[in-house]
Amino acid sequence: MAEIKNAVIFNESQKQLIFDVTSDPTFKHSDWNKEALSKDLSELRSFIRKHYREEQAGKCAYCRKDVSLVSALNCHVEHIVPKSLHDKYMFLPKNLCVVCADCNQIKKDKETLTLNQKGQTRSRYPAVSSGFHIVHPHFDNYEEHIDINRECWYIDKTLKGHFTIGVCKLNQRCGDYGIDEPNEMVQLAIELESAIANDNSLTVKLLKDKMRKLLDI
Repeated sequence: MAEIKNAVIFNESQKQLIFDVTSDPTFKHSDWNKEALSKDLSELRSFIRKHYREEQAGKCAYCRKDVSLVSALNCHVEHIVPKSLHDKYMFLPKNLCVVCADCNQIKKDKETLTLNQKGQTRSRYPAVSSGFHIVHPHFDNYEEHIDINRECWYIDKTLKGHFTIGVCKLNQRCGDYGIDEPNEMVQLAIELESAIANDNSLTVKLLKDKMRKLLDI
């Protein structure tokens, strides 16, 4: 099940504000965070932040660490598809979530949309998980794509998990502070635990066979 079950819903005055902003030819994606530009826009960001902070139970969508519960400094409104590349999705509810300051700063304007079946840039916002390279909190179950070992090392389970770990540099902290990467046996144990929990007997058998080979028994 996707992490975010309910996208933010704007009231009529907020919808009017969004219409006015997006209709203004001088408004740029970089104006999103300009406090002096519009008090109403600042209040709208606060409204979005509060909604997704609660919807995500105070966790960053990408690293799953805590975001700040009061301050905005470590609880950033995130545009999953970057507003710098696709400004038409700037206020789209399903393109919004909250992330920590590090993930927001590191991911920046990396492209997260996949190409369409013709190998072209999509003209509409995808309505399914396959439309995105990144683990998308409105469409994806995080645990199906990424395991977190010792609350530190991020282990990819899918290509989407691999992309998310890479684009947000989720393992950088462990690397910088000398925390050893889990070895193959630890990774197999994590996968085995997941397979047992999902009652996948075939996968359990395969993983146990791999572990026996590593132990030479």
